[in-house]
Amino acid sequence: MTAPVRPAVPVFARRGCRLKKKPPIRELTWWAYQGYRCFACDRPLRRGAVYCGWIRGRSGAHVLDVEVWSCP
Repeated sequence: MTAPVRPAVPVFARRGCRLKKKPPIRELTWWAYQGYRCFACDRPLRRGAVYCGWIRGRSGAHVLDVEVWSCP
């Protein structure tokens, strides 16, 4: 008989971040725009970041679309 396998690193789920409505692109911080932080709570992203899709934006002829990520 074997014991159940536990993850080596505890997982802290923040379910609210990935379910939040994506803000307009001009409201993102620079860090969230670059993909280093959660778009909802602005915490640094480590392992297990959740892909949340694209935020579309334009400034005249310039396309400002960006992929956003959230806490696990």
